[in-house]
Amino acid sequence: MNFINQLLSALLFFKNHFPILLNLCLPLIIIEVVASLGIVNLGINETMSNDLIIETIQPVAFPLLILSLLSLTLTMAFYGAMMLTFKGIDENIDFNILNIYWASIKKFFPLLWSTMLASIAWAVGLILLILPGFYLFGRLGMYPAYIMFENKGAIESLSNAWNASDQEGARLFFLTTIFLGSQFLLGFIIGGLFITNAVIFIVVAALKYFTYVMLFYLYYTLYKSIHLK
Repeated sequence: MNFINQLLSALLFFKNHFPILLNLCLPLIIIEVVASLGIVNLGINETMSNDLIIETIQPVAFPLLILSLLSLTLTMAFYGAMMLTFKGIDENIDFNILNIYWASIKKFFPLLWSTMLASIAWAVGLILLILPGFYLFGRLGMYPAYIMFENKGAIESLSNAWNASDQEGARLFFLTTIFLGSQFLLGFIIGGLFITNAVIFIVVAALKYFTYVMLFYLYYTLYKSIHLK
């Protein structure tokens, strides 16, 4: 499948299975919107002193901590849940999103460590003129599949993803650049409007997770094509 066909297949997959994929993204969209609204409502700005900022945060510190832990847990589970959802759709298996997330939460720590390591590599790449970050993100993008389908650990899943994507590096780079670049660009444009209301937060969060779904679907299809050879 050529570059354009892969891009179109991701968009078509998202369109055809939108209700299921929306349910997959919804928990994280809700958490992100609630957290954003909560922070905005605190009224913290650059003119406030450090002491005043601390005083403002203290009454809501515990709820923010709980929300942060919940967000971290579901974010890590989301990577695994995407792979299980793609497989369920692909193989026409009956499933529900709660069970998908629960199965992913059971592999929280491998997903956490591998995501942290991949994020460090990505961040280093972004520092090196941005584009290397997209390349590294693309080359490592199959790691959740190795964790969820082959029960690999963090290091082994990243190593397998890197080695398996060797011949697809250029294509993955361009696809990753298109999806993540679009995500960054839209986020920058919307953020530049300086509008802080629920609708904007919902749009930004939805774009973020919808983009991830389409991009990781391409990683899933690559994993599938390699391991069915």
